[in-house]
Amino acid sequence: MVDIAILDFGGQYVFNIKRTFLELGYHAEIFPFDINLKLLKEKNVKGIVLSGGPYSIYVENAPRISIEFLESEIPILGICYGHQLLIEMLGGEIVKSDTGEFGFTILYVDEPNNPLFKGLERKEICWMSHKDIAVKLPQKAKILAHTKISKIAAFNYNNIYGVQFHPEVFQTPKGYIILDNFAKICGLEKKEWDVREFIDKSLQEIKEKVGSEKAIIAVSGGVDSTTLAVLAKKALGDNLIAVHVDTGLMRKKESRRVVEYLKKLGLNVIFIDASDKVFLNLKSVTSSDDKRKIIGRIFIEEFTKVADSVNAKWLLQGTIAPDIIESTRGQADKRKGKKHGGSIKLHHNVGGLPKEIKLKILEPFRELFKYQVRIIAKELGIDEKLVYRQPFPGPGLGCRITGEITREKVILLQEITKIAEEELAKYRPSQYFAALISSRYKPFKSMFIKNFLEDAFSYISEDYAIGVKGDERIIGKILLIYSKKWNEKDWVDILQFQNNITGKYNEICRVVALLEKPRRKKYGIILRAVDTLDFMTAIPTKVYFNHIAEVVHKILMNFDEISFVGYEITSKPAGTIELI
Repeated sequence: MVDIAILDFGGQYVFNIKRTFLELGYHAEIFPFDINLKLLKEKNVKGIVLSGGPYSIYVENAPRISIEFLESEIPILGICYGHQLLIEMLGGEIVKSDTGEFGFTILYVDEPNNPLFKGLERKEICWMSHKDIAVKLPQKAKILAHTKISKIAAFNYNNIYGVQFHPEVFQTPKGYIILDNFAKICGLEKKEWDVREFIDKSLQEIKEKVGSEKAIIAVSGGVDSTTLAVLAKKALGDNLIAVHVDTGLMRKKESRRVVEYLKKLGLNVIFIDASDKVFLNLKSVTSSDDKRKIIGRIFIEEFTKVADSVNAKWLLQGTIAPDIIESTRGQADKRKGKKHGGSIKLHHNVGGLPKEIKLKILEPFRELFKYQVRIIAKELGIDEKLVYRQPFPGPGLGCRITGEITREKVILLQEITKIAEEELAKYRPSQYFAALISSRYKPFKSMFIKNFLEDAFSYISEDYAIGVKGDERIIGKILLIYSKKWNEKDWVDILQFQNNITGKYNEICRVVALLEKPRRKKYGIILRAVDTLDFMTAIPTKVYFNHIAEVVHKILMNFDEISFVGYEITSKPAGTIELI
């Protein structure tokens, strides 16, 4: 029996919907968007949610549901693309917007007494990520809410509901209330999620699949891979071999600390220094995807050597839901038939694995989010310092350096990262780091920016970063804005300002606040700190710009190669958390 059926239209937040319903106490499952309604009725589904996606409803071959869904008595909730699909199928109209909405948006609730919005105020904050807009409502349908750009931000037609924003992400503070209200509309009762049940099922899965064979696990030292290693050791004992590979892209002396800690946990650890091999293979490589693929290939080559030496047949990976989602969806034009396509970022442990790999892959955490892994880690008795250790990407500093990756750049970034982490840790963000880009840029003129910051000087970096707009991956530009007035602006106004920039200028996916004008030097540094629950969406951590100015001065004084240091104020979307 399934309480809520989530029809997957390729959106990056599909698993967030499932996770939120799970947290609320309802059993939700994800199904293909073209599933037969009869099959859902056989599962006794009480409600249907249509997810977001990177598509436009007015283009040829846009994914759709059968009309029989609209004629059934099962309540339906459409989110983002699902909202637009319902409006179009019911006789309304969707068009491309001149200005998209990305990130924080003020939602004006027109019908607070509607069952979907029960418990909400007249004015709420919501999270938007779209470039299309509803301009005509179906006959007899009612507008439930609007924003300054989306006049139909939510609607109701009989037992059919739609919201343009994303209630499933934590940046819509009361979004969980909307999903809970929808579950109540469906007549559902809450149930508890059993963490021990997940652990027991995972242990059973590992034992049954691996059996008496040996397995290796890549352990970076982060909470995902370490938690899985501790869990898998309970199932496999000495048949589990942990492998830590130093690619040369770790933080300063980090590999040594990781190996020491893993040994304290009782894990059998093999250490490999692959840094020379990594730098040799990355020579002259500038593409983000190519860099990730190369790092992933070297990882697997080293793992395979270990596997062959110990006769291991399995590779366990601490892959979690955001890795899977961002590696399998995010480009509408790469959809093939009924399948979603493309990616937002190519995670080396997902899309970067070579096709000819001989090891069998097992990923018990692939449907979990970071916070869920942390719950499991605590249940397993793992030290809280590791449980809340800030995430570090598999490709390491390779995600934080634009252009060619060289030892010179890595050593420089390692030193600056030490300062950045010491200073940014004071704000207790979910993730915080420094990234390195070139100092090449061109002037950028915008009256919109001048209206917000009268003294602003704006520049477009010649380097590119990865972003996401309307659930779709983009290779975008980095906007640098110098002003002395950043500390005079209200934080919410700054958040809306960056939203408006990324919505107004399609090519821009990053906005960086500069507190000093650039100098004629070699590199630029971007400081990044974000607050997030599930790492699928994030907001820049609120900082005190007077303090950031001190950090900027400290870096500029100690590193002569640096042209400028900025604090990134971009939310996710339109930027991703990592730079590339």
